[in-house]
Amino acid sequence: MLLSGGLVLTCAHVVLSKDRPGSAGGPRPLERVYAEFPGARSVVPEPLHAEVLAEYLRPPTSHFSADLALLRLAGTPQVKPAVLHRQIPARNALVHTVGYPEDLPGGEHINARLMGRGGPGHDPEWVQLDPESAPYAVRHGFSGSGVVHSGTGGVIGILVHQHGTERFPVALGHAYVIPTETILRHLPTDKLDLLVSGPRAVSRTIPLAPGPGSLERALGLRRTMTRWLSDGGPVTGTGTTGAGTGAGSGSGSGSGSGRASRTGAPTRTRQRPGPANARAVGAEAEAAASVDMAAGPDRVAEPVELAFAHDGDHDALFAIHSTLILADRERNPRAVRTGGPMDPQAGSIDIALDATGWTAEQLVVRTAARTGLRDRTSPAADTAVLLERIAEECPPLSAAFLSIDRVAPEGEAALPLLRALLKPGHSRLLLVFRDPHSPLLERVAGELLDPRWAERRAAALAARLTVLAGLERRRRQLQETRTDRRTARAPEPLSGQLAARLAELRQGDVLRNSAVVAYELFRLTTAVEDAVQSLDLPHTPRGYVVLPPGDGLTDLPHVTVGNPDDFVEPEPEPEPEPEHDHEPEYGHESEARPRRPRVPVAAPGPGLVRGQELHQQYRVVGRLGQGSYGQVYLARDQMLEERAVALKGVRDPDDPSATKTALTERLRLVSLNHPSIIKVFNYAKHPGHPANTAKFIVMEFADGAPLEWVAEQIAQRVAPFHDYRVHEFIAVYGLRILNAFTYLHVEREFVYGDLSLTNVIHCGDGIKLIDVAGVRKIGAPGPVTYPAPELRTSTNMTVSADLYAVGAVLQALLDRVPEDPSGLGTTSLRRALSRATAPLPEERFATAEEMSVQLRGVLRELRSLRLGEETFEPSPLFAAAPAALDGELGKAPPLEQWRHGGNAKRRLTAWPPRPTEVALGLPVPKPDDADENWTELQRTSYDDPAGLLQLSSAWDESPERALLRCRLHLEIARDHPSEAVRERAAAERELTRARVAVGALAAYDWRLHWHQGLLHLARDRVESALECFDQVYAAIPGEYAPKLALGYCHEVLGRPKEAMVLYGAVWHRNHALGGAAFGLARIHLADRKPRLALDCLEAVPADSRHRTAARTAMVRILADPPADGSPPTVDAARQAWVALHRLTLKEGLTDRHAQERLRADLQELLLRLVTTARERAPSRTVQDRRGKGHGGRASDLAEAESGPLAVLHAELAELPETIPAPVTARELREQLAACYLRLSEQVPLTARPEDRELAEALVDNAYRTRPYAFSHRRGEPHRGLFRGWLRGGSSGPDSATATGERR
Repeated sequence: MLLSGGLVLTCAHVVLSKDRPGSAGGPRPLERVYAEFPGARSVVPEPLHAEVLAEYLRPPTSHFSADLALLRLAGTPQVKPAVLHRQIPARNALVHTVGYPEDLPGGEHINARLMGRGGPGHDPEWVQLDPESAPYAVRHGFSGSGVVHSGTGGVIGILVHQHGTERFPVALGHAYVIPTETILRHLPTDKLDLLVSGPRAVSRTIPLAPGPGSLERALGLRRTMTRWLSDGGPVTGTGTTGAGTGAGSGSGSGSGSGRASRTGAPTRTRQRPGPANARAVGAEAEAAASVDMAAGPDRVAEPVELAFAHDGDHDALFAIHSTLILADRERNPRAVRTGGPMDPQAGSIDIALDATGWTAEQLVVRTAARTGLRDRTSPAADTAVLLERIAEECPPLSAAFLSIDRVAPEGEAALPLLRALLKPGHSRLLLVFRDPHSPLLERVAGELLDPRWAERRAAALAARLTVLAGLERRRRQLQETRTDRRTARAPEPLSGQLAARLAELRQGDVLRNSAVVAYELFRLTTAVEDAVQSLDLPHTPRGYVVLPPGDGLTDLPHVTVGNPDDFVEPEPEPEPEPEHDHEPEYGHESEARPRRPRVPVAAPGPGLVRGQELHQQYRVVGRLGQGSYGQVYLARDQMLEERAVALKGVRDPDDPSATKTALTERLRLVSLNHPSIIKVFNYAKHPGHPANTAKFIVMEFADGAPLEWVAEQIAQRVAPFHDYRVHEFIAVYGLRILNAFTYLHVEREFVYGDLSLTNVIHCGDGIKLIDVAGVRKIGAPGPVTYPAPELRTSTNMTVSADLYAVGAVLQALLDRVPEDPSGLGTTSLRRALSRATAPLPEERFATAEEMSVQLRGVLRELRSLRLGEETFEPSPLFAAAPAALDGELGKAPPLEQWRHGGNAKRRLTAWPPRPTEVALGLPVPKPDDADENWTELQRTSYDDPAGLLQLSSAWDESPERALLRCRLHLEIARDHPSEAVRERAAAERELTRARVAVGALAAYDWRLHWHQGLLHLARDRVESALECFDQVYAAIPGEYAPKLALGYCHEVLGRPKEAMVLYGAVWHRNHALGGAAFGLARIHLADRKPRLALDCLEAVPADSRHRTAARTAMVRILADPPADGSPPTVDAARQAWVALHRLTLKEGLTDRHAQERLRADLQELLLRLVTTARERAPSRTVQDRRGKGHGGRASDLAEAESGPLAVLHAELAELPETIPAPVTARELREQLAACYLRLSEQVPLTARPEDRELAEALVDNAYRTRPYAFSHRRGEPHRGLFRGWLRGGSSGPDSATATGERR
């Protein structure tokens, strides 16, 4: 299907080669792909070559989702592209499509009908499609074709042909549609500029995070919401007890709640929640199962569901919002549904919006558009007509209206729409009220709810109370059987209290519908569900104590273990001791005789059991888990106040050849001393049979949670891992790991070897690397969880492979983040991890320190973008930028702008600097401290590039010498245009010498890419420069210099959106870098947003070398007249005048010539302010304007009292500093004329005619501007002293009186 911009959308399996596996083992895209246009052969007669865009390739998953591919054509055909249309893929809706199977090259048109959510496998995200006519079957040649809704004509998705497997077969008569919303979730529309129509299923009025809520709270409401979204029963107001079969038991809601069967008949499915803990056995497992077994009879599929959330109830709002977003195909942040009971199926909601401020008419139009009852091309229909169509033709749907009682002008205005939706009898509504006393609620309870609604709800609630009571009983029994006294007591039972509240609500035999009853039933339902979920929630272990992080850059949440004993795995009960006949059972003798304590007997193997003691010091508590070198046990150090320690089994030393190795390892591990590496205290022998020679490492107990647990918290948005700061946490984890790796690699010459999510523990506010038995010498073999590509044939671990594992672990964490923030930070983080996990060792970071430097830069960028505040740190790789890259904006206006005379205020132009200037103005890389000429480079300070070229010729050949000389040649080329070609060629030769000096790693050296980019800029090849700087960004994503260069390239190439993202990332992190501030300012000015431009420039700090240029630019922006042509205001003039005064006295502009040019520019603004004020003022007689007997002075005095200059003068007088300003127009004109004369003195005294013409124009302008002025024409015959009494206006030299008056 052809999209805009020469893009083609199709199914991924169409362009994947099954015979050519990729690097990850799966199929990879075909190298040669062509797109045909059989329906437009007159326009596109030949196939067009297409490139598969790897970044947008979404292969089909094991869950039968995705299967999307985006191709870019070699040329854009003159064919109208498709517009993706959002619309409910409602059950029984008629659609049509066209395929091109091999046997029918002319194409085949098929009419089909949508059958509801379906697809092979569990939890599909596709919609089933069945052809209407039996002879027509969807077959090869249809996949990727657009599916058009027959009613609206909108393209609602693309077709997937019979994508089944042996395990999940697909009948011949079935095909599937990938809906538009699913397509949009996989493809970033903001980057691709796709044409999309139709409203979203879940409106943007429902934000992802409406407040400080948490997925840990409001569990009952979340569970209730998920059940409502997942309920596929008939909406008859009766309970459903099981999954129906056959056509009659299909979904009541088309796409929202129902799904199609893999065998053709639509069916209902229900997910069974898993046990509360993967280790649950016996009674605990039965208790977990009892929740779901009781869930059937009490589930009531009501046509109207009521919920309540007041403004301050952030937890309830968060639960409602997050559940609806998870149910949305387009906004669902998870790639694949996890299947948990709190996780609704994507596509189970059809309409969801917050109705606050919406009118009833807007709700009707939105509903009609989503249901396809309002044609995209037809004119807007009357609301009454749309309501009638909704009542008669609306397909089955699930709709959620939040804040329904806040519809404008009053909530009751929404009743006609609600009645129309419920009239067909197959739609379901969720109505969320903010006010339980709303008049709308009373009417809904009386008019829309079934008369027996309250009774059914109360019965369902009673059933859930029975479940709750059973869970509480089971929990008490479990607590009574546990022997550990430190186990927390079971919570007080709530079922009795809640049952009493339900009985009090009844107050009789029959429960009547009312607003009060509805609200109280909702509160009881959520309270019961909260209690049930707290006892039986498939959730992470509750043995961790988590505190929020501090505000520091590298602060992490504080994670500790509540009670280490809770993490011990259960052991089988020991056999009872045998009874002996000779010992009396009763009597004083047996009671008085002390019983000998029972000593655990070790099993024949190397394992340990509870109660055993090692070295009479370490008492075994139980088994914690399995490590790479053996079992791990929890023990207590009885000599150090029962301190928790870990015992880890090591290799059996019975093999004589391993004896020496085992001894070496013990000494090595005990000697490790780093705060982020678990400390090894001791070694201990097995306490069992003497023949058992197993030994154990005695280690520090890691008091925290593994990163595997953290990954689950991230995926579930559990605080404090729930917001965008989680990206910073991931970077901090990397920094802590790399700090430990630097110690191992550099100081000890070891590799860690087996980094994984389970071997990194978040302890307190730091990390610990455990499983240190795998630590080994660089190059030694051993276990590897994340093997680098070069380790597929060998396990000999290298530093590069160790760093590969760091990138893989951090990437595993990042992949669990549901949603990335806007801005460049996440892109930089992904690029850092991409380099760490590059296929070739040469492409990766060379050392842990090098990777750490880049991650730290990325961390600062993430924090700056999240908080909007600067986190400056000097770059370790680049010197300070030598130039502000301000173009003309940061300088006083050039004299050339007055060449054509006239005193009209000229509009500000803000062009970016020339590429040749930028090539020398970007930050300069610092020399490598390992370079042979490092000392000379550190001492170098020069102003003459030609002289330094001569001096450096005596230095030793080295990469840094060649790069320096490359820059020197570029500088000479800029300053001497006549020699530019020769000097640029010399610079190219020096860069070649640098490549030779670097040697085999030249292709991976970012310094060479950087200088190649500078050469391209010097030759005005901006597109080529962009490619080079992008390679630098990929290599050092934590640095701001490549982003600054990329921002400039995008700006010059006419891509302001990309430029703003790059400039913004640099500016937020380092306000002192003028290049980013000026880049943002230019883009904002082009968008006519001067206020934003001023904000960027004002943030340049006083200690920046670009501060004066930034303040100069602020004066010029403030002095710029309004873009719409309207007159300037006194307030704008005052700001500009004050800024100019402070610039010249306090902010570093000491250049007198620049001051004069800025002053002339600003005085022209004041002149325009005066003249426009006169034009708006009522006309006066000539006699009034002249002033009786005062030669015009009376007019000046009147103006001094009431004119705009008087207002300006009065406002300036209120400031604490004295800022002189003209009070009258006469005084202003005198000052401006004098300023023009001083400007004429700045023109060089040369014989060039253009210089003479400029000086004459400025002198003429001075005479034209003076209050009583006369001008002259050189070479004109002398015909008298005066040509006229003129006060020159705002026009050129040929215009005299546009703004003046004759006297």
